Amino acid sequence: MICSETFKHFRNFSALALILNATFSLPVQADDALLRACGNANTAKDCQLPFQQGLSPVQVSLTREPLWGYVDTSGHMVIKPAFSEVSGFVNDVAAVKKGDKFGYIDKKGNWAIEPRFTRATDFNALGTALVVTDDRLAMINRKGEVIKTLPFAASSDTKGFTQGQALASIQVQVSPALWNAATDRSLALPDDVMALDLPQSGLIPAKKRDTATDGFWGYLDENGQWAIDPMILKTRDEPVLNGNVVAVKTKNDWTFVDRQGVSLSKEQYKSVRPLSSGSWLVTLNDNGKQLLSSKLEKVQDIAADQAENVLVWGNAIIGQGSRGVTIIGADNQIVSVKANKPQLLQQGDRLWVTQNEGKSLQVIQIYNNNGVALLNDATLAALKDYQLQPLATSVMTDDAPVLPADSQDASRTLPWAVLTSSDAARPPAILTSQGAVLSDPQWASIDNAISQSPLIIHTQTKKTGAVDSAGKWVIQPVYSQISPFNGDYTWAVDDSNKAETRRLIDHNGNAVDVPADIQQNAQRLSSGMLYYAVGEGDSRRWGLWDIASKSIKAAPQYLQIESFNDGYALAKTDAGWGVINLDGTWAIAPDASLSGKPQYVGDGMFTFSDNDQPGERGAVTGHFALYNAQSGQAMATDLLASPQRVGENHWLIKPSEGGVSLIDDAGRAPLSKGIVASSSSVKGDWVMLNFSAHFGAINGKGEWQIPPLYTAEFNFISPLNWSRAVSDNNTTLINDHGGVPLDGFDQAQPLNSLVRLAMNDDATGETVLFDNDGNEVRRFSGLNSLLADKASSGVIPMRDNKGLFGFVDQQGKKLIGAYFDQVGSMNDNFAAAMKKSTYGNLFGYINPTGRFAVLPKFNWAGDFSEKHAWAGGKGVVSLLNAEGAVQAKIQVRCNQRVIVDTKGAYLWPAKAPSCSNGGN
Repeated sequence: MICSETFKHFRNFSALALILNATFSLPVQADDALLRACGNANTAKDCQLPFQQGLSPVQVSLTREPLWGYVDTSGHMVIKPAFSEVSGFVNDVAAVKKGDKFGYIDKKGNWAIEPRFTRATDFNALGTALVVTDDRLAMINRKGEVIKTLPFAASSDTKGFTQGQALASIQVQVSPALWNAATDRSLALPDDVMALDLPQSGLIPAKKRDTATDGFWGYLDENGQWAIDPMILKTRDEPVLNGNVVAVKTKNDWTFVDRQGVSLSKEQYKSVRPLSSGSWLVTLNDNGKQLLSSKLEKVQDIAADQAENVLVWGNAIIGQGSRGVTIIGADNQIVSVKANKPQLLQQGDRLWVTQNEGKSLQVIQIYNNNGVALLNDATLAALKDYQLQPLATSVMTDDAPVLPADSQDASRTLPWAVLTSSDAARPPAILTSQGAVLSDPQWASIDNAISQSPLIIHTQTKKTGAVDSAGKWVIQPVYSQISPFNGDYTWAVDDSNKAETRRLIDHNGNAVDVPADIQQNAQRLSSGMLYYAVGEGDSRRWGLWDIASKSIKAAPQYLQIESFNDGYALAKTDAGWGVINLDGTWAIAPDASLSGKPQYVGDGMFTFSDNDQPGERGAVTGHFALYNAQSGQAMATDLLASPQRVGENHWLIKPSEGGVSLIDDAGRAPLSKGIVASSSSVKGDWVMLNFSAHFGAINGKGEWQIPPLYTAEFNFISPLNWSRAVSDNNTTLINDHGGVPLDGFDQAQPLNSLVRLAMNDDATGETVLFDNDGNEVRRFSGLNSLLADKASSGVIPMRDNKGLFGFVDQQGKKLIGAYFDQVGSMNDNFAAAMKKSTYGNLFGYINPTGRFAVLPKFNWAGDFSEKHAWAGGKGVVSLLNAEGAVQAKIQVRCNQRVIVDTKGAYLWPAKAPSCSNGGN
């Protein structure tokens, strides 16, 4: 570890610097706090590092340019202070920084590899190390030669092969993915693709890195090969491909090139929009708009105030502005409509252009998707005498690329609008599906709050009938009342015999005979079913009677039944919610384990949520399950989010065990990724996934030994060489090949120097010691009562229920009783310890018997390493030898740290420094 990283807690970091943690060293002025800490023995714990291969890095200078050197176990400075950042020796070399570059020195202080890197880390036993050079993470050999350059996506902020370990944790920005549900294929990507978008004209936009944070855009074909190389387009903004023409953004403007990057036009535009015909809608620098042909020839200028907002409508493009509307058809035919603050209404495959003059809605025109006006001048003039109520319309605010087919059966569609005259003496009228105004003197009023045909009309004689979209009677006005239709049937009241009789009728007014007991208990209609209920209160149960077959499909047995959708309805019994078919049988039977209410998501598929109770939807995030009503089987369970539909019969799911998958209606998963997507977008059959940076581990050859599937770096602990691994909030235990060595030990922590594991038992509130086969060795009271991170030399610090610490061996047997308020790791038969009841807040060192071999007298005490340790107190930093005796001392003289022996003789510098400013 580079020592400058040890002092990060001293520095006054900004919040952004703490988050990014990207720079390797800070400006010199940022080291003031560090220098002050090193100038006081009581706070100088991190101003000298543990011994590695017989040498310890020590900072000596207390000026604004801190300098580090290396001392041996006697305290002599064997490598003179000359480095601003250092690390311990590993495999006979140490990474150091001189000036603004890193290199490697040998144990004599000579350059083994001259400084030329912006970052350097430890060498492993194979003789390779990770460095940063030319803004790239690279692997070098012992000669300093680059033998492998890692992709731009690999973060330069790595600790490398720490302490010479065989593996190095590397964080890499995971490439995006593009999946196709129609082919069940994932797009293969070249190296260093950092961004993708959905296909354009048969090619996939892709951005290739040329730096760690940016790149150039090009296009891939369906096989993942570069169809248009990024270096041809040389644009950092996503281009737009329409046919063989590519719109490329320069610094501020757009221009057109062909697929070979050859310019097609000298003109530049503020913005461009491709049209399905191959044409372009462009915005000029003065905000004016033009329609260009596929050959980039101007077709027509378009008024800016008629195209401020642009929407897709079927095969056409709609421009909407404060002064009108512009319709651009698929054949580039342009329709310009003048209107004051127009509003667009979509009605099937028709578009209403309206405006509000005063409080009344005024129709300017109605168009089909070819831009043909459907109202003649006479009709438009006639409409001015009425207040309009368009039927079954919605305000158009978003793209509508797919339009519903218009039914040619007038009896199955509604008129376009209900018209009410301002003259109360005039009867109401309708705007028919032929675009004509139609009225009838016998009409008294019209029900306009309906969404299904036919249209219900009340006559002057207080009778009720219904007309089709052309205004023809489909149900003669013989009833006193007709309810709005729900599907093919509704209820009507017949009073022809001077007594009101409730009748069930169809679209043509034909009455359907219903058994008296069923009709008496009838409640509502849905999908050709008559819902009826019997009983009162808690005994009330619902049943289904099929109108077409005039038979009971489900006897009263349900607590609730909801409306049918695509042949399925939610139903509830005492056992819970399920899904029934039209014949009353269970498509998905109630299951006590599915506590939530099903939700229909289309294509015969339902989701269940274990925290989804009626009236509480969305209040709590729970786990989801996806069921297929056709088979009645679960397609996927224990999902972290509601499945998202992709194409006709695929679903994007997020399993609780991690990752993301695409499954079909049979539950098969043709595509999956082992990490959770940070974002996803779906369009038709395409799924685009983006991922955050993840950690993997490479070996000494630079090969992935553990793929980048994890969200935290690894800490492989010997001798087992196992590590906890975190992936998207899931923790598991892995070995140094990425495998799971023991099932059920996801939360276990390996113990240094032992073939043992420690893991909490949350159910009992205990900490359990296991061997490497998963066998229980011993239990300890309290959670986290074994200090796994301080296990060493075959012993483990242990905390009792009073918060005091002792030590146990690998069998869990007590070696040292819990008498201490703080302890360190036991190394070389010494462990730092504090016993407040006797010695206050001072540290000493205990031996394996639990006795203080070095009496507490230090404000801080480091762990022993290679039979030596550093400890600070009473104004000096002491170097302790293998017997715990003071070998040398670090003191402050003349604004620098000096090293003296036990008699005060100078070990470094050779003679006492001169205090020119009178300091000491």
